[in-house]
Amino acid sequence: MTTPPEKPKTRINPLLDDEEIRIISEPVKPRVMPSLVEKHMQSAEQKRVSAAEELPPPPQWPMLSGILTFPFYLNTLNAWMFITMGLMVTSWLFMFWMQYGAMMGAQSARLLGLPTCLAGVLTFGYAATCCLTIIEDTSNGWDTIEVSPGMEWKEWIWNFAHIATLALQAAMVGYVVQLISSSNSSLPMVVATYVVFPMVLLGALAADGAWVPLAIGTVLRSLVQVWWAWGLFFLEITPMAVVWTILTKKELAGDTPWLVPLYAAPFLAVIILIYARLTGRLAGCIAANTAKPLSEGDDDEDS
Repeated sequence: MTTPPEKPKTRINPLLDDEEIRIISEPVKPRVMPSLVEKHMQSAEQKRVSAAEELPPPPQWPMLSGILTFPFYLNTLNAWMFITMGLMVTSWLFMFWMQYGAMMGAQSARLLGLPTCLAGVLTFGYAATCCLTIIEDTSNGWDTIEVSPGMEWKEWIWNFAHIATLALQAAMVGYVVQLISSSNSSLPMVVATYVVFPMVLLGALAADGAWVPLAIGTVLRSLVQVWWAWGLFFLEITPMAVVWTILTKKELAGDTPWLVPLYAAPFLAVIILIYARLTGRLAGCIAANTAKPLSEGDDDEDS
């Protein structure tokens, strides 16, 4: 039996000589990167170290400096604009519902009531998220704050429910004051709720964001320890709240109520942001003035 003839070896390309074929057949070696590119590649692979800026020095007058101008900081201006637009839309929807809801009958609750409630919850939920960020960062010592909650609407609703629950607890105290005063006017309840709410809010936030003011004892003691901070808090925020209430109530009863949200909404947005700023500064003052007495008390007990 004869063996089949071997298949002749074919060249890669008959037009190439042996030396060219050898060069093509060799494995390609990676080019040596320039030293600058290699340096950047190595630095990118290394573990990054946080380069956060240090805290600014504490302000000399924490309850006065950077308060009234805070809503107009570049990092806060977007929050003020979004809250203003949300308040305008909510106000106009509510006014339209109140004026034309009776004509539409039972359908008004679905056609007008539902969008109004949805706009209100989203607006105040966004505002609550901004305020919690401002309070936390301000109390930690930051002056410029990046207020950008993003589009996490579920978080907005959760924060709105948190603040609303704390406001309801303050309103319960106000209702008790109303019963004790035996007044026909609701002013005692409104004033008591207004005074108690920051105490309830700080008492809850100091307890790691609880839904009840578990740290209310520390807050009540601060009424004596940092009475000047509490005095400046109410002295600054109360005139703005009173002016806004009187102006809005008067203009709503006028001939052009539909124009009221054009100036009432931005003014209310300013008040909300300033309130959060003052609350954060107040929390910082409480923490700075209560830490030392508590530590001294512990040392006395140990001795």
